[in-house]
Amino acid sequence: MTPYDDVPYANRPYAQTHPDHLAVLGRLHGLDPPPVASARVLDLGASEGGNLIPMALTLPDARFTGVELAATPVQRGNQTVRDLGLTNVRLVQMDLLDIDTAFGEFDYIVAHGLYAWTPEPVREKILAIARANLSPRGIAFVSYNAYPGGHLRRHLRNAMLLHIGDASDPAARVERAREMLRLLGAGRPEPSILHDAVAREAQEVLKQSDSSLFHDYLSGVYAPCSLRDFLAHATRHDLRYLTDAAVLDTWNVRLAPETIAEVDRIAAGDRVLHEQYFDLLRMRAFRQTLLCRNNIAVDAQWKPERAVELYVSTRSEHTGPMQFTAPGGVAMSSANTAVVEYLRTLVREWPQRRLIGHVDAPLALELFRSGIVDLHTCLGPAKSAGDRPLASLLARYEAAHGLPLISTLDHRALSNDDPSAREFLLLLDGTRNRAALAAASGLDQQQVEARLDRMSRLALLIS
Repeated sequence: MTPYDDVPYANRPYAQTHPDHLAVLGRLHGLDPPPVASARVLDLGASEGGNLIPMALTLPDARFTGVELAATPVQRGNQTVRDLGLTNVRLVQMDLLDIDTAFGEFDYIVAHGLYAWTPEPVREKILAIARANLSPRGIAFVSYNAYPGGHLRRHLRNAMLLHIGDASDPAARVERAREMLRLLGAGRPEPSILHDAVAREAQEVLKQSDSSLFHDYLSGVYAPCSLRDFLAHATRHDLRYLTDAAVLDTWNVRLAPETIAEVDRIAAGDRVLHEQYFDLLRMRAFRQTLLCRNNIAVDAQWKPERAVELYVSTRSEHTGPMQFTAPGGVAMSSANTAVVEYLRTLVREWPQRRLIGHVDAPLALELFRSGIVDLHTCLGPAKSAGDRPLASLLARYEAAHGLPLISTLDHRALSNDDPSAREFLLLLDGTRNRAALAAASGLDQQQVEARLDRMSRLALLIS
């Protein structure tokens, strides 16, 4: 038994780990990554497959393998795989220390939320797998708690562990951790900058779910590292730094121009040193590093021609005459009518994707840097509502089983806490036209259209 058998970890899709996103970043940095449609993907620490199963459903010709030490989530995940009738995904209960080259070669290897929470031999093995089992043009994703922000999280962790004492029951540990966070979050009547930072971070951690608090903050191991130290470790395994999966964290640094210029001067073309200075200046606490084999040349600069024949889409909303806002809150205003019309078109066409040509490649690339659009290597399955609307099989399955999250076709998660929305989603099995949907749901035609439009904009419909 492991802690993940005792306390299930929130299982969900993570868009930043999707092989399509990794392939886009690889291509922009000059690589020729393996085609996503037929890719072989390995997920280390896969839990019950909440990240892999949605990929497998939308990429039927690709192959997916998940490895997880805890038996209980693997059993649950494999039951879901059987229920959905998927044949291109498998979840294996095993110790990743037992993986060797005979386990297979993979085009994309994902280790999300694993490296900084495991003992040193496991951290060593994660990178060994990323080297020994990665295909020649493959990309590995490794996320980890990072310094300097990790120092603040370590302070909160130490305070919580002190307050927990020798309590061993998971529920009791979480409740006592929350007690300590509430104390820290209360702050002081006249706080210093340092006390204010601690209080704000405690308030943010209090928003985490019980499972996230238990596993991410109270785990047996907490080993943040700096980017430079992580990449030194990767280099020992003949792996090279490609980029970070979080595009906004790479490009939208939000520092004064003179500060950026000074970092440029200090780094003198050393890309890793440049990134490390930015981490220090922004108190960065988490990284999602992409690696490739050391014999592959990586171009730090994105060139517009590499975006040609990719696809572009946007989940942003048109929030003002010249303003667009992405779901995460990133906003962009432009007085350039060509830019505004381009974005308006993408907003209208969502959830479908538009092929990028030579003319719009520079603009699409700049909007991707800004976090306003997404880039893709292939067309996605999400569509607008047809005559007989059909929702994703996985979304209907998750809704029917009352799971806390619903997986979208663009590899994100939605809260499953609206009974009326859940009931309407279950009606979208491709057998009902709009009149039948109105009769079955008790909604009028206008309400049905509004619900279908929302389902479409949430990337839940395939026709």
